[in-house]
Amino acid sequence: MKGSFGIVKDHVSKELLKEGDWHMRKKIDISKGWRFIREDTGLPDQLPQDWDVVDLPHTWNAVDGHDENGNYYRGCCWYAREFDTPVQPLDGGRVFVEIPAAGQQAAVYVNGTKICEHEGGYSTFRADITDACRKKGANLLAVACSNEYRSNVYPQSADFTFYGGLYRGMNLISVPKTHFDLAQWGSSGLKVTAAPVQGGAEFVLESWVINADENFTVQYSICDADGKEVGACVRHADNTLAKLYIPGAVLWGCDNPYLYTVTAVLQRRNEAYDMVSARTGVRSFSCDPQKGFILNGAPTPLRGVCRHQDMLYKGNALTREEHYRDARLIRELGANTIRLAHYQYSQDFYDACDELGFIVWAEIPFNSVMNQDLAAHQNCITQMKELVLQNYNHPCICF
Repeated sequence: MKGSFGIVKDHVSKELLKEGDWHMRKKIDISKGWRFIREDTGLPDQLPQDWDVVDLPHTWNAVDGHDENGNYYRGCCWYAREFDTPVQPLDGGRVFVEIPAAGQQAAVYVNGTKICEHEGGYSTFRADITDACRKKGANLLAVACSNEYRSNVYPQSADFTFYGGLYRGMNLISVPKTHFDLAQWGSSGLKVTAAPVQGGAEFVLESWVINADENFTVQYSICDADGKEVGACVRHADNTLAKLYIPGAVLWGCDNPYLYTVTAVLQRRNEAYDMVSARTGVRSFSCDPQKGFILNGAPTPLRGVCRHQDMLYKGNALTREEHYRDARLIRELGANTIRLAHYQYSQDFYDACDELGFIVWAEIPFNSVMNQDLAAHQNCITQMKELVLQNYNHPCICF
């Protein structure tokens, strides 16, 4: 298809959507069986046998973080775990470690080699660990995680606990040499903008591909809430925008949080290499001094709560089920909006807000105290880029 707008007849091959075809990208949960020590012992040269055994999500402030007086442990602690290198089916494939959050800053090591540092305790970051991995045998993954004060990292000061730990789990991601970008500020590599237009909706689709040549294409597919394909197209894998018109599209709203699924398949001459997907909704919103918040053309009073991502004796190391439970409790109150105070949240909670129809105010932890350190200013910019790009596809976020 050459046109960029119109009802599309092309479709993603159903054969490509079979579960067994997605052997090219492999995502492995490595949240179980970590060794942990609540002190700065330095980088281990082998898996420590005398450290505590913990599973992720984990925080070392699950108990003392609830004392209210701010007298909780803030320091550098260590996590360590062994893993086997995921097998790559294509030459030149890469392996990434994915950390959904590490409070408040972290340094990652593989087999004694420092891979990366990340400053900011609430956003996803990934690092290419391929060159540090052994082709055979076990690899030692170590993470120095710290919630110590740093003048260049926000939050600087606030009335909530700055939990330390790997409190959202961890994954290994194995991809072929050509793949959807995993280093785009922690995003999925797929950006979807869905807006109402006369008689339907316009979906603007964009993806970022690494190491593509002229033989690679991206097949986009849009499915409704029942899984029926309602639009599709093909583009060269050169970051070209695709625009699809979906007639009769159902709008996302507080009372009817209707979600579409957009899938992008990376292909080389009809052979699938990689796939990413996102759920999103079609909605418009604005604010008016007299009418207030307007959703899909209708004035919509916002009534809601602020939320923090913690529970008694668990701290912020919450499971997906616990995030959803909080969202359902807020819905039971009759609320339709949530201010996510004061930082980026788990993808699980944004997913819950998409499904339950909440209007969300999302933040970075720039509050209470501003530091004049220029590096702190840059940290604000980085955290904002991560917040926006990692959560761009969520229809719940309006602010």
